[in-house]
Amino acid sequence: MTKKCILFLILLLLLPVASMWGYKMQKIYITHSGKQRSMLVYTPDKLPDNSPLFITTHGMGGSSENQAEHDLMYELVDTAKFVMCYPNADGDYWDISGTNDQNFIIKVIDECAQRFKINRNRVYWSGFSMGSMLLFHCMPNMLDKIAAFAPTSGIQFSESPWTKCTKKVNVMECIAYNDNAFTYSKYNIRGYMENFGIMNKYTKNDTITGYRTKNGTSWFDGDREIWINEDTGHEVVLYSYRYSGNGSHTPVAENSYEIWNFCKRFQLGPNMIVGPTLEEAIASFKDAFAVANDIYNNTTDDKYSTAELLRTELKEQIDKYNGFESADSSAYLAPTRNLTEAANALTVRKTNLDNYYAARERVKTLIDQYADNPACNTRPYYLRMVTLYDFYDLSQQNMTNDSKLETAAKTLNETADMFESELEFSLSVREINTSSDSRNIPHYDISGRRATGSGLRIVRGKKIYVK
Repeated sequence: MTKKCILFLILLLLLPVASMWGYKMQKIYITHSGKQRSMLVYTPDKLPDNSPLFITTHGMGGSSENQAEHDLMYELVDTAKFVMCYPNADGDYWDISGTNDQNFIIKVIDECAQRFKINRNRVYWSGFSMGSMLLFHCMPNMLDKIAAFAPTSGIQFSESPWTKCTKKVNVMECIAYNDNAFTYSKYNIRGYMENFGIMNKYTKNDTITGYRTKNGTSWFDGDREIWINEDTGHEVVLYSYRYSGNGSHTPVAENSYEIWNFCKRFQLGPNMIVGPTLEEAIASFKDAFAVANDIYNNTTDDKYSTAELLRTELKEQIDKYNGFESADSSAYLAPTRNLTEAANALTVRKTNLDNYYAARERVKTLIDQYADNPACNTRPYYLRMVTLYDFYDLSQQNMTNDSKLETAAKTLNETADMFESELEFSLSVREINTSSDSRNIPHYDISGRRATGSGLRIVRGKKIYVK
């Protein structure tokens, strides 16, 4: 078989895959400042005119291909009908101090407008790490071109862009609490984002704890704080999540739906809010209704009895909107919001109760395991576990408050950690049964000093128990 035949067969095999996903991918080259630059672009098979453009800039040392592989934003283009563009930096770094890459992004927008007839009022920009630094650096000069910003895992810590913005902004930051590059506390991530809310003259500030964003079948647990100017509709959102993957500083696909659902609502011009289509509104309502039903049905166990008020409130919303239909997309906004808020409140309570019961079970297991071991049951942290187990009892405490449940679970787990860390018990603990053995074999206490009495001791680096 000739090489040409083999290549033709490979192309035939690839075509059904592209068709199955419903999008097209192409590498586009443009000249900027005398250099050839590139961008990876995804479009749906059938792209309507006047569609939005979504731009994502990769991190330091990254590439458009690498970014797309991890954030998977391009998988949304078929159903959401937008152009997804991943520009490439000139080398490993973006220009986060000058205007070279700012002008490059403007040229990217112009190129996409010419090729795909995009809606220039609905251009959105996201970034990862250094790509987010570029976004924040350029933001003050791009407010007439970008309707909403969605940086992830990065801020421009050497600048204060809110002091340079001449207009209010719509911006949402997604970042892990345990991000190991842009450390949450070191860079005061919350304070950084709050400054944009202050700049926007926000009139309302809300936080949803235990917030979950859904991407396919994957869930992330986190906290979503929002600063809203209710008069103008401008929003600043901080989604801080708990990521347990391999490394906390990485593009994550679990954010893609959250980012798109935030950005797609905004456009440039006097009518800033873009109303959802009827199809989108119905889909969002059905999703909220399904989530509400799921959390209600998953809290029927007696251990969730303290959440009965929240369950009752959610059931009222479920019954109220069961079978709801309308030909007006805006009519779905209130039902979707009410169902979501009630479901989120019950989800938070369920999570806190699950954590509380798991912590109690852990402590009870340790108490029972070492109840008859005099080397253990007299230790301070063992005695503290016994006290706390009785203290943090739902029948004794008014544990209907989420903060109390969080405190109980945290305190119980921390005490159990200290108990296990101090003793480091294992099945290899050796016993010296006679007084002669204890006299003849040098043994030491936990601090390393020579000891002659009974109890837990160390011999040649191994734990023993002297009776």
